[in-house]
Amino acid sequence: MRETKYVDPQGRYHAVLLPDGAPDSDASMGIPLGPPSLAALNLPESLEVLLHNQLYSRRIFTWQDAKKRRQDVVGALQGALKIDAERILELYLIPANGDNEHKATDAIPKGRVKK
Repeated sequence: MRETKYVDPQGRYHAVLLPDGAPDSDASMGIPLGPPSLAALNLPESLEVLLHNQLYSRRIFTWQDAKKRRQDVVGALQGALKIDAERILELYLIPANGDNEHKATDAIPKGRVKK
C-alpha cells in the first residue's frame, strides 16, 4: 500500500492509501487517512474547506494526531480564519461609490462618536 492524495470537487485535500500499482486517478476510492469530515461543525462550506485543508497541510489526520498536537489544531483554525480575515480586509479596499468613500464612513460624521 502507498499513500497518495486527491482533491474533492469542493477543493478539500484528502490523504488516502492505495494498493501498489493502482493509478493515482483511483485515489478517491482509496482508504481514507484524513482529515475527517468537518460537516458536524456546521461551518459555512468555504470556512470548512479552509479548515480541512489547514488540517491536511499539518497532517492532522486522526484523533491521536489532534490530541498530541493540539497547538497545531489551534494553528489550523487560526490559519483558516486568517484567510477569511484577509477577505474582510479586502472589502475595505473596494469603494462603495464613485468618490472612493465607503458607505460605512458616511454613517458617522468624522470627529464625532455616536452614543
